[in-house]
Amino acid sequence: MKNYKRTMLLYSLICFLMFICTVELILRTTHIFNVNISCSEPDPFLSWRPAPHCNYWYNKENDHPITWKYNSYGWRDKERSIEKLPNTYRVAIMGDSYVEAMQVELDRTFSALTENQLNEEKGIKVEILNFGRSGFTQTEELFILKNDIEKFSPDMVVLFFLPQNDIEDVSRETSPDLMRPFYNVIDSGELSLDTSFTEMPRYKIRCLINRVKRHSAIISLITGRYDAFKVKSIKKNILGYKERENQSNRLDGFLSLCTNDPDPKYLRSYALNKLLIKAIAEYCGKRSIHFMLVTIDNVAYIPDIEEKYKSINPSFDGNFFEDDLKSYSQLLKIDYLGLQRIFRQFYENEMISLHWDHWNYRGHEVVADALTEKLRSIIFSDAEQKKNKTLSLSSAVHK
Repeated sequence: MKNYKRTMLLYSLICFLMFICTVELILRTTHIFNVNISCSEPDPFLSWRPAPHCNYWYNKENDHPITWKYNSYGWRDKERSIEKLPNTYRVAIMGDSYVEAMQVELDRTFSALTENQLNEEKGIKVEILNFGRSGFTQTEELFILKNDIEKFSPDMVVLFFLPQNDIEDVSRETSPDLMRPFYNVIDSGELSLDTSFTEMPRYKIRCLINRVKRHSAIISLITGRYDAFKVKSIKKNILGYKERENQSNRLDGFLSLCTNDPDPKYLRSYALNKLLIKAIAEYCGKRSIHFMLVTIDNVAYIPDIEEKYKSINPSFDGNFFEDDLKSYSQLLKIDYLGLQRIFRQFYENEMISLHWDHWNYRGHEVVADALTEKLRSIIFSDAEQKKNKTLSLSSAVHK
């Protein structure tokens, strides 16, 4: 009897392992439920970051899957060297999922298109380095600037600011995901980094299972669904939530900032965004790195959507963020590019949407054209100034 039980137990175990292996194989080969083996690694400052050399598969928004391999430094970009070659101008771009641009092939992202267009000019080689990662706010971007970007010796840093997620996620008060770093403003007015998320059970569990997760589609699927559920639950609690922005008498969240009835929580978050943008600008300025801010469009560039929001609140101004951050950039004495009016003009001329949820192929092309035009004069002016400065120093040495 004992031998029989042992045999049945062994047989059950073998069947279970075969079942797990079969499910794992199906998930890996078919990517059913849009599952992909995780490329994320826990990080005590950023919460997570993509693993270097990791292969990734993405099948949302576009009509076909997009695949790529993160470079040696864990960024969705071509392979780059730390050392900058002579006669090269480097532009480092920071931002969230709009910059990482999982929805399109790497060579069709706005950063790649901009690099190609600028290199049609003669006289200097331009490199556009992509440091975008989904979920980034200025909190993570300030850290990345100091710890990742600076070692590549950039001549210029460009920050893409998304009014929606950047405002919502930058503060513990409004963020639906608390497993991330936050800056607090202390009594002296200085910024204090809070990485207490490392004490959260979710983060500790992520650290424990990460090696397994990085090699298992099943574990990646389970943890991904669990994280999404937690974020959704927190968001419901934060917003009181029943898609209140669809109510007839109020625009909530970041959209409320575009009206004469702004949500106080989001006002505080937006103020923190500005403090962090200022900190980034000052950090670049002290190192003679040219800095530019870009405001990503909101969907009110489409007239029908703008009218919908105005029907809810007549004071709604779809250009609010573009105008406000342009004024703020002038105050900081930094360069600025707004995409809201550019997208509106394109849409009114062509009647073509530039979005899925994120930018579609045409959207990336429009952004690349606008960015190329803006960068062209800056880059060649900076290069000329540096050349003249070098010549002056050389002449002084010879004298």
